[in-house]
Amino acid sequence: MGKDKKHRELKDADSIALDNYARFADAYKGEHTSYVERAQRNDKFYAGEQWKAEDKATLEAEGRPALTLNLILSTVNAIIGEQLDRKVEPIFRATSKGHEDTAFRLNKITRCILNDNDYDDTEERVFSDGIIGGRGFFDIRLSFANNAFGEVAISLENPLEVVIDKEAKEMDPTTWNEVFISRWMTVEDIEVEYGFKAAERIRSMSEGQSYHDVENFDYFAETFGGEEAQTTDPEERGKLRRVRVIERQHYKLCEQLCYVDVVTGDVRPIPMTTSEEEAKQNAPLYNAMVAKRKMRRVRITTSVDRVLLHDDWSLYRSFTIVPFFPYFRRGRPFGVVDNLIDPQNLLNKTSSQELHIVNTTANSGWVVEEGSLTNMDEDELEERGAETGLVLVHAKGASRPEKITPNQIPTGIDRISQKASSTIREVSAVNASMLGASRADQSGLAQEKSIVRGQVQISVVLSNLRRARLNVLRKVLELVQDFYVEERYFSMTDDSIIGEDEEQQYGINVPSEDGEILYDVTLGKYSVAVDYRPADGTLYDKEFEEALRMRELGIAIPDYVLVQYSNLTKRSEIAEFLKNSQGFGELSEEEAALQQMQAEHQVRLLQKEIETIDAEIQVALATAKEKMARADSLEGYNEAQMEMFKLSEARKQKEQELSLRIALAARSHSNQNNLTDKRIASQVAMKSMDLSFADKKTPKSETPKR
Repeated sequence: MGKDKKHRELKDADSIALDNYARFADAYKGEHTSYVERAQRNDKFYAGEQWKAEDKATLEAEGRPALTLNLILSTVNAIIGEQLDRKVEPIFRATSKGHEDTAFRLNKITRCILNDNDYDDTEERVFSDGIIGGRGFFDIRLSFANNAFGEVAISLENPLEVVIDKEAKEMDPTTWNEVFISRWMTVEDIEVEYGFKAAERIRSMSEGQSYHDVENFDYFAETFGGEEAQTTDPEERGKLRRVRVIERQHYKLCEQLCYVDVVTGDVRPIPMTTSEEEAKQNAPLYNAMVAKRKMRRVRITTSVDRVLLHDDWSLYRSFTIVPFFPYFRRGRPFGVVDNLIDPQNLLNKTSSQELHIVNTTANSGWVVEEGSLTNMDEDELEERGAETGLVLVHAKGASRPEKITPNQIPTGIDRISQKASSTIREVSAVNASMLGASRADQSGLAQEKSIVRGQVQISVVLSNLRRARLNVLRKVLELVQDFYVEERYFSMTDDSIIGEDEEQQYGINVPSEDGEILYDVTLGKYSVAVDYRPADGTLYDKEFEEALRMRELGIAIPDYVLVQYSNLTKRSEIAEFLKNSQGFGELSEEEAALQQMQAEHQVRLLQKEIETIDAEIQVALATAKEKMARADSLEGYNEAQMEMFKLSEARKQKEQELSLRIALAARSHSNQNNLTDKRIASQVAMKSMDLSFADKKTPKSETPKR
């Protein structure tokens, strides 16, 4: 009875695997097959393999050149350079029941996740796949290789091995019904990931020569060894060094456990790792109730031929695949190279024809009377006829040899090649200024405008890149909210604080002393936006120029800040030295005490100077009042007023200097000293108010008349 049950289960598993393979084969043929041919052709054109083998062999047999002037390479590299200069910058904002401080943490930990996965390098390769072949794919899922709780892993998928749903119309993968990922794996890799029994079945299947993909083995086409690395020995091929593993991610309707917010009514699926009992226990924390709803859910089926490796509900709410399409029009993605094939072929052929005409012009042939040559025969003349300084000796009475007049180069053929070259630039929107090959007489302003116009024309590609980045960040947010449920800490250098080179730690789901969870990323909703920042070298250059410009305008940018944005190899050490020597760094206890004593001494000196000036002002004020009472002369009164005005201006200057000294001292003094400084400052302010009041209460009636 037990054997019959195992046999039925094995038979059912085999039927699921065969159905999986049949669906993959049906999706692979047709449009995807033509895409693979087109993508492989585009790859060869990018690498400079632009002539068909039979055409090149024919030209070589006829002694004609086959030139390859690869303008596609420079054009594609210029567009990739635009992507390299725009590094992704994630931005999360709190929306429904989210918190801004948690959104700030999400920004930081997402940057850590991207850095840990070398996202910039992965995105460059995905972008290159899209620009050249028309499609690029990220794969984002959890990895348990280095973390028992799981961490987000972002990897690159070969676009030739990702088969999209034939019925899909949109570039958004949430609208697809299914997607296939085909991987070539060794049997040992399968044993590590899926178990010993599955690997043994694949080994036994290969020994019986019943594996379907033996004759369609396309793995070696993209290896360093190339197709020549594939053995032709039937016995060796039967060992199946690699097999095609087909992973199908598809949506199916089922009852899904969900959290339903009792206030807003928002519905959120509960991760597969959470049981129904755990969900009910956690529901009050989310102010929600647990309910079952009929909804679409991702299921993953993985198989090798008729061997089923995995068939279960996915841990994730959506597909792990995130696509990038440079151009997309109603279910038709295509890249930049697709439209450059014909202009490139035209350029190669016209340039080769020009060279052929020049070659035939240099050695057009001779007309020779039979037996007339004495120093060579006709065969030697055929070989040496185009040599420089050739001497021909013919017999007396015989007609002299005559060189055949070559055909003239057809007018306009050189312009065809120029037109082909300019067409490549026009179609790709990559102009000469973007390539750094503008005319020498073109002004710098004109070059900048030309670069900007070129960037505007490729903005469609950059806009679709922004959409792909948004989908990547949404997928990362999904995994973080579903699986980063325990207390975690992330370390990174906060480059937003000038001069801070130490790593900062950012924690999430941190329990507090009162029992609450701080920075709980599993709660609330957050909107996702994406910005870009220049590449590190370009960013420092721009910030250095901006800081230098601000300093020229009079803004007090410290010297150590300018050094930090420079390209000096030891800029950190130089900046630290300048920071300490100019009083911006941290002081030792002895230095702080000495600086405090000096500051207090300067404050006392300034106070004495202000008191002296106040006394002189009082004397001047008394003198003016005395002269007004006598009314002896208006000139004497005006002199006294001018003297008092000068003393008042001097007092204001000393008062400003005193305020500055107090502010500087307040940075290094203790709280007690700060209170003293505030008391001194208030006394100075009171004296200033008394003086201004004394100036204003002089009666008009006392003003002497002429």
